[in-house]
Amino acid sequence: MVGNTSERGTALVFALATLTLVGITIAVVTTELQSRGAGVVIEERSVRLTALSDSAMAETLAELSENGSAFAGVPERRVEGGAMWSTVRPIGEWEAEVIAVGARDGWVSTIRARVFLEGGPRVLWWQRTQGPAGPSLER
Repeated sequence: MVGNTSERGTALVFALATLTLVGITIAVVTTELQSRGAGVVIEERSVRLTALSDSAMAETLAELSENGSAFAGVPERRVEGGAMWSTVRPIGEWEAEVIAVGARDGWVSTIRARVFLEGGPRVLWWQRTQGPAGPSLER
């Protein structure tokens, strides 16, 4: 009977060790899934903001093509997924600075571009930034 008790004790220790390893594995997998889920949320926000600011820029360039330097920008409007707007500031006779913005849930994507206007608008330089909306961009 002594052998049976020893075998049961060993089996119990082995079972507890196995359950501990299973618990640790589940915790690690859960943490990994949560971090991947957070990454997906960030990526979705970035893609939506990029689409909004790109849309504002495309509309602005189309209007500049039609109306030239007389166009002042796209007024702010709500669209599916957020809001968008743009401003156009003349820099010289044939150039303008365009700022196109997409906003959603307290975050913004901004495109600043220098545009040559003669012969149709051509982007000479541009820069995109994304981040939390500051006081000057909240509308």
